[in-house]
Amino acid sequence: MSVPAEAQAHQAERAVQAATTAAAVRAVWGSVDPEDLESSWLTHAAVAAELIRAGQIAAASTAEAWLTQETGPGEGAVDPAAAAAAAGDLTGPLLYPLLVSLNRLRRGFSVATSILSGAAFLEMVTRSLVADAGRIADMAGMIARPRVVSYVRVVQLPACARCIILAGREYTLSDGFLRHPRCDCALAPRRPGDTWELASPTSLFEEMTAAQQRRAFGEAGMKAIAAGADMGQVVNARRGMTTATRYRRTVKATTEGTTRRGLYASRRKKFEKAAGVRFGETGKARARATAVRLMPEEIFRQADDRDHAIRLLKKYAYIV
Repeated sequence: MSVPAEAQAHQAERAVQAATTAAAVRAVWGSVDPEDLESSWLTHAAVAAELIRAGQIAAASTAEAWLTQETGPGEGAVDPAAAAAAAGDLTGPLLYPLLVSLNRLRRGFSVATSILSGAAFLEMVTRSLVADAGRIADMAGMIARPRVVSYVRVVQLPACARCIILAGREYTLSDGFLRHPRCDCALAPRRPGDTWELASPTSLFEEMTAAQQRRAFGEAGMKAIAAGADMGQVVNARRGMTTATRYRRTVKATTEGTTRRGLYASRRKKFEKAAGVRFGETGKARARATAVRLMPEEIFRQADDRDHAIRLLKKYAYIV
């Protein structure tokens, strides 16, 4: 059989949560004043942050029930709020859409086009943040269950080429999850004795329509794969999968204005002051947040054994 239907349903539920949250946040962005974009977004950003955190917690909240159903209870329950916090500070993700729009305006684009560019970036970031929180919760919950020995990447169509070539690949619990912005792939726990087969990139390619193949791999790539070319080589020749570590993630963002006197630096302080600690730590709260907090996969990598890993999960508040 293929990857369990429960894991696919779990992924689908997460994708819906990410899309719903992104739509709500985009609606907030849509209420900004085109004549005063910066001040208007500073006023609305805290509302967007609350929506993102709520979406992250909702996504992470599904991990415990799903894993208990699949593998039984763990050595502690996943804390959804901790998983959401581990996905990262929201100050940067909420500031960058503004910077994207302002950068477009400075380059001569229309106000409407510039605002749409910011909206697209904000939607991508929101989907990524919600998915990340859910996957962090899944990983913590798997480590807390001794019966789980590895995890499998669950990919559902439609999907991008970078994810398709990793479909069904099995990883140890110390391996970080490879993803790109807006990636909605999920994890399925694997236990000794599990007999379900891993969904392969080839099987996914064969399930795709010609239009889906063309969109994912390009015209030339689609023809090359159909002719027998190695799918991984075709995809990697065009672009590589990015790897994110710990709290930060690699996103498609401009470097414009990131110098000390640049646009980003000049606005971040003002942005944080306007928003307060509701979505980004400032002052003493930021100082406390500078301590290193390991991600679940790093905990498993560094732990001496499973019991040690579970103690560290509790120490870093992933499970309670």
